[in-house]
Amino acid sequence: MPEATVTPRLMLDHCACVVNDFAAGAARWERLGFNLTPESRQRGAVPGREEFHPWATANRCAILRGTYLEFVGVVDPHAYNPWAQFIARNEGLHILAMRCDDADSAYAALSARTRALLPPVPRERVLDVDGEPRVMRFRNIFSRDAEWPETRYLVIEHQTPEYLWQPRYQRHDNGACELVAVTFVADDPSTLLPRMRALGAQEYVQSAGGVSASLPGSGTLHVMRADAYAEAYGYAPSLRSGMHAMTVSFSGLGRTLDLLAKRGVAVASLPHGHWIAPCDTNGFVMQLVEAEEHS
Repeated sequence: MPEATVTPRLMLDHCACVVNDFAAGAARWERLGFNLTPESRQRGAVPGREEFHPWATANRCAILRGTYLEFVGVVDPHAYNPWAQFIARNEGLHILAMRCDDADSAYAALSARTRALLPPVPRERVLDVDGEPRVMRFRNIFSRDAEWPETRYLVIEHQTPEYLWQPRYQRHDNGACELVAVTFVADDPSTLLPRMRALGAQEYVQSAGGVSASLPGSGTLHVMRADAYAEAYGYAPSLRSGMHAMTVSFSGLGRTLDLLAKRGVAVASLPHGHWIAPCDTNGFVMQLVEAEEHS
């Protein structure tokens, strides 16, 4: 089989929330019991300049077992902000990243399926590693916003994963283990199916409220009708089409719920599970599930 027709084994890597107020947004996640990495200024291409330059935003991350949650906020409003158009729409989930082993081979396969993805580009940022600053390096395949406007899709090749998945960053008071699923909202879920197929999603399951599919590596993508989402969570998103929920697993979910209660975080408990409302997460629903422990 030619390389370009092989489905790359993509898996969930991370999901990013983008807001204006960096400090306040990070504090919300810390209140939920996440241990966040130190502030790291984002760098990348800037229009009109040849070299990488600092962007307007910085990030902090909740590093999990094999995935992570990223928080992005503005720290210098005068610098170039590649996320400005997304923040202008609403604060919340705007970046879905899937991991690949090699960006070049992944792009060869994906570009045979869709024209909505751009060729791989290098990216970097600095993170503390054993008390010393180290440059983390990635190669990223970004989606074209004009063609897939509901979120920024990203296929990432980690070149320095050992810098990010440090054990000291993986310990969380709330027992967080893994990002296991993301949920998109759309008036017509079928409009997002071409994206899922292009990314190699499989095992499609239809329901009254939408459709779900699994990535070839790991992780699940859900698409819910806007009315089904509003009925399930009692919350109608201001932007109907977009990514509006993530599902995170926790070791000892009962202890997680106790911690959140002690910190005054309201958790809804309904037949379909436990979840935290957008006011406590920076603009999205966070569904809480029990982690599957492996021996």
